[in-house]
Amino acid sequence: MSLFNLRKFFRSDQPVEDKEEQPYTCLTIDQGHNDYPTIDDVFQALEMLQEGQTDFVSLAHFNRDLDIDVIQAIGSLDTFVIEALPSEDSEDKGKIFYKDYLDRYSLEYYFQDFFESQRVAGLESFEERK
Repeated sequence: MSLFNLRKFFRSDQPVEDKEEQPYTCLTIDQGHNDYPTIDDVFQALEMLQEGQTDFVSLAHFNRDLDIDVIQAIGSLDTFVIEALPSEDSEDKGKIFYKDYLDRYSLEYYFQDFFESQRVAGLESFEERK
């Protein structure tokens, strides 16, 4: 990815809002973050992870009263781990739900589902850490 494309990736066309109260979505990788990503931005970040151009991808829905606020992925050599982090208001606060040994297609599925529905598909099948 060229430097020009990377700048475009992290530039938001949305107006800056008061993030303390307004719902927003944030996509974060090593190189920075985008507070109003599109699904194409999410897929581009996951491709960067798969190609080893970034160490992690994190997608968060803030100020939306969800049980899970953030999902994140790490991995290498086509094997990835996804983690789901409960919100501060959740009964599960402080826990980490995770699923490992995922291929790229599973990773894309979980991120797309979370982006679109604001939930984690199959969370009950994830393992748990405290």
